[in-house]
Parts: sequence; C-alpha cells; structure tokens
Amino acid sequence: MIVAIDSNIILDVILPKPVFAESRAVLAKTGFDFYVSASSITDIFYITKKSCGSAERAKDVLRKILEIVSVAGVDENCIIRALNADWKDFEDCVQYNTAQQIKAEIIITRNTKDYESSAIRVMSPKEFLSMF
Repeated sequence: MIVAIDSNIILDVILPKPVFAESRAVLAKTGFDFYVSASSITDIFYITKKSCGSAERAKDVLRKILEIVSVAGVDENCIIRALNADWKDFEDCVQYNTAQQIKAEIIITRNTKDYESSAIRVMSPKEFLSMF
C-alpha cells in the first residue's frame, strides 16, 4: 500500500516533540511504501539545519529518513493542479497532488483538517496505528 507522509510526521521523528512516539511507530510499520514529497524534503532539511545548527547533521538525518521513505517528485502538473484548486493551503494542495500522482491510498498528517477536500483517505498517526 502506498502511503504519503506529510512533512510534520517526519519532523516529529527528527525534532523532540510530544507526538514523537506515534509518528515513529507509523514509520516503523512494515508492508507499506512510504513516500514524502520532494518539496517536503527541502523544508525538512531547512528546519532540521536550523534546529541542529549544522548542514552536515541535517544531511545525515535526511539520509537516515531516506532509508525509511521514498521521495515522490513534484512536477509542473502537481503545481498547476494546486494553483487551480480551491484549497486554503497551497502547500498542502501540492502535497495532495503529489500523493494523487503516486496513487497513494492514504495521506498521514497531524493536520487532517487541511485535507478536507482530499479524495484520498487522510489519517492522523493515531488513526493509522489503530487501523493497521
């Protein structure tokens, strides 16, 4: 099963946050093809570098994350569809269009309300863990 992972789930694992355990448990699940968008990777790098103060440390962290998740490309079609959609948050719409492009069956995010217009099933980490 193809599962799109929102950047907030990855950041939960990288940065010390109270929801760390649930997000880590999601990424520890086997039998799923986890994807994060290419645009999320750059955001994750920036936030991680800022948090740890080192570009090399941020790169090392991303290398470890890429052992668990694959990267889904964000192309012109994803951007155009997001620009033409009636979503409140452009970034989330790009994530959604990327998930559609890879034929994801689930999007996992802590911000489920941001994906109210999604035709793809959207779940919080807790919901995902209770179902799988």
